[in-house]
Amino acid sequence: MDKQQISTSERVLLTTTEAAQYLGVKPSYLYKMMMRRAIPYYKPGGKLCFFSREDLDAWLTSIRIKSQSEIESETAHYIVSREINK
Repeated sequence: MDKQQISTSERVLLTTTEAAQYLGVKPSYLYKMMMRRAIPYYKPGGKLCFFSREDLDAWLTSIRIKSQSEIESETAHYIVSREINK
């Protein structure tokens, strides 16, 4: 590892470019999400923006899509509970 990689892994906060790479998106898309306030970030001093890996991970995992089997299971549970309440 070179010095830049070591310092990046030791830091708690990521720069905008690093955060975009971490998320697998282009920096322009990350800026768009920032302007829409769709993603959490820090702006100390009012100029540079930084991101926490933990915040990014939480944001990524908050956007979960259910699998087809989960949807079918919930549907079956709903139908059974509805028939019992009649």
